[in-house]
Amino acid sequence: MCAVGTAPRNLVRGFGAWQMDIAVRRDFPIHERLKLQFRAEAFNAFNHPNFGQIDPNIFDPTFGQAISTLNGSLGTLNSLYQMGGPRSMQFALKLVY
Repeated sequence: MCAVGTAPRNLVRGFGAWQMDIAVRRDFPIHERLKLQFRAEAFNAFNHPNFGQIDPNIFDPTFGQAISTLNGSLGTLNSLYQMGGPRSMQFALKLVY
C-alpha cells in the first residue's frame, strides 16, 4: 500500500472506451454532370455505455466507483457530440455538379 503523496503515476486507471460509428453513402446520377449524394451516419451505433471519472476521494461513499459517463467528464461541449455520448444519427443530401 502506498502512503498518501507517494503513489506512483497511473496507479489507478479508469475504464476503457468503446464506440462503434457507422456511415453509409450512396450516389444517385441525375444527369451527365449532376448527381445527388445521400449520407447516413450513426454515432455510438450500439449505444454502449462508456464510464468516466472514478471517485478518488477515499472518504466518499462512492469511492472507487464511476460517478459519471465519459461524455459528461470530457469538457464543456455538448455531450451528444463527444466520445461516449448517446446514440445519435444524422442524414444529409448533397447535390454535386
